[in-house]
Amino acid sequence: MRHQSIAVIGAGLAGTTLTERLLEVGYQVTVYEKSRGTGGRQASSGLAEAIVDLGAPWFEPVSDRFRSWLEDRSEIQRFTPSHRDFTGLELDPVSVYLAAPKQTTLTRNLLGSAAFCFSTRVGKLHPGSEGVAVENDVGQLLNTHQAVIVTTPAPQAEPLLTAIPRFAELARSAESIPTWVVALGLRQKTKKPVDLFSGRHPLLARAICNSSKPGRSAGPFAETWLLEANPKWSKRHQTSAPKQVGTELIKAFQSVMEEPLEIAALRTHRWLYARHGSADSAEYLWCPKNRIGVCSDWLAYTGSEGAWLSANHLADKLLTNHKAVSINLQAYQNGE
Repeated sequence: MRHQSIAVIGAGLAGTTLTERLLEVGYQVTVYEKSRGTGGRQASSGLAEAIVDLGAPWFEPVSDRFRSWLEDRSEIQRFTPSHRDFTGLELDPVSVYLAAPKQTTLTRNLLGSAAFCFSTRVGKLHPGSEGVAVENDVGQLLNTHQAVIVTTPAPQAEPLLTAIPRFAELARSAESIPTWVVALGLRQKTKKPVDLFSGRHPLLARAICNSSKPGRSAGPFAETWLLEANPKWSKRHQTSAPKQVGTELIKAFQSVMEEPLEIAALRTHRWLYARHGSADSAEYLWCPKNRIGVCSDWLAYTGSEGAWLSANHLADKLLTNHKAVSINLQAYQNGE
C-alpha cells in the first residue's frame, strides 16, 4: 500500500482531512485545487491589511468524534461569543471552535507534505489500465494516479464522475444553496458590545464581529465584521450585482446596530455552493474497479462536520483493508 500515488481534488476540509490520513500511512498524495489556497468554504480573505474569515466562521461539533479531534488540534481554540438576536435580545451563549489566526490555518496544516497544485482546474478523469488520468479543464493531461478522490461541491464533482454514472447522478441530484456575504472594515467601534447576531431577519442570517475572534487582528480598522445573508434571500438574489447586494446587507446591518457605520473597506462575495442538501445516505463513495472515490458534504452528512466525517469514513474504509487501495496494474487488467 505504501508509496501509492493518490490524487485528491479539492483542498477544503474534506480533501485536506483525507490527505492527512493518507500521508500518515505513507501515500504519495497530490492535491488539486482550483483556487489559490486551501480552505474551500472555510476560506479567509484579505481586507486591506486585515484577514477576515469569508466562509464558515467556526465549527459547532455535534459528534463526539469531531469535537475530540478539534480539541486535540493545536491550531484550534474555543470561543464563546456574546450573542443577541437582531432585535437586541440577549441569547444563550454558544461555544464554538475555530482555527487561529484564521480558518485556513487548519486546512493548510492538514495538507502537510502533499504536493499542492493550486490554481488548477481539473476537468476530466479517465480510469484505465495505467491508472486514473487527470486532465485539466482544457483537456491537457496533468498526471496519472493510481486512485483519485473527489471532494468538491456536487455541481463541480458531477463532470468529474462521468466514468461512474451512478456517482455522477448522485452529484447531479444534490441541492446546492448559495449564500452572499459581505466583509466590512469599520473606522470606528460599534456601540453594541456584541460578537454575534443571529435569528429571524428578512435579509440576514448572521452578523459576526470577526476581529473579536481569538487570534484575529482588525488591522488598520477599528473592527471587522462579516455579514451573512440568509439562504432564502441569497437564493432570490443569486444573480444580483455584488454592489447591490453589499448595499442592501450593509443597510440592514446599520438598522440592527441603530447607528451609522463608517465603512473603510468592504468585500462582497457569493458562495454559489455554500451548503448542500444530502443526496444519499452513503457516507462516502468508492468504486474499486475505476479507483475513483468521493467524500464531501453532499452525501449522508452536511456542513463542515459532514465533510470531515465523510473524509474519515472513506479513510477508515480504505485503510482498514490495504487491498482496497493497494492499486496495481494486475487489478486493472483483471477488471477488479
